[in-house]
Amino acid sequence: MPNSLSKLLFSVFKDPVEQVGIALPSAALVAVFFSYREQIHPALRHLPDPFAASTAGAVIFLVLTLAVTIIIKRLSHDILNSLYDRLYRDRKRRKEVSWYRRAQNLALSTNDPLLSKYCEALDRLRDNNNPVVAQVDALQIQSKLARSLTLILAIFSLVLLSKHLFLLALVCSVVTALMLSSFLKDRWTASELVYRALYETYYRQERRRPIWASPIFHANKTTSRPRDIESIS
Repeated sequence: MPNSLSKLLFSVFKDPVEQVGIALPSAALVAVFFSYREQIHPALRHLPDPFAASTAGAVIFLVLTLAVTIIIKRLSHDILNSLYDRLYRDRKRRKEVSWYRRAQNLALSTNDPLLSKYCEALDRLRDNNNPVVAQVDALQIQSKLARSLTLILAIFSLVLLSKHLFLLALVCSVVTALMLSSFLKDRWTASELVYRALYETYYRQERRRPIWASPIFHANKTTSRPRDIESIS
């Protein structure tokens, strides 16, 4: 359990951009909670007020902000990654001749059911110091930030709707949709960049040597593969 907690905390704080992107809106959610705590439940009025120079209140505020940050990080990862994998990525692959399909046709991806094809391909590009890795990393940071903001803004929309602030709720919902669209597009672009670089690397090496050095190329193409999840933690 402690090991799992440390991994979760590391996943939250390893990207400074995403950390700020989640922590600031999470603090705003906690501030809203303290502002309306008596309306939520009368017993909550006994909580120390973090906005009244209370040390205990400040500690509670920070702990709640961290807890909300971790929850949003986990939920956005589990819910929106699945949404991308099942409803966006697979539809794009069916409708388009993607670089993923081209790489798969040449059996350039792993057949190991325990490995993510995307992560394995990206690791191979890192090992070869491929210049596209920097662009992929930037897109991953953008997509994770947009992913977290999508869930945060969706929560704000529900809070505003519950307070009958319909115009603000509508504006917040529109921004939520824009963040979701940005998340989906950035992830797809990063994925295609990885598989395109893998595909082009194969042909560059083929021009130098008739047989590509990677043992993955000799994998059985007819092997049945489970659904691959392109996890961005």
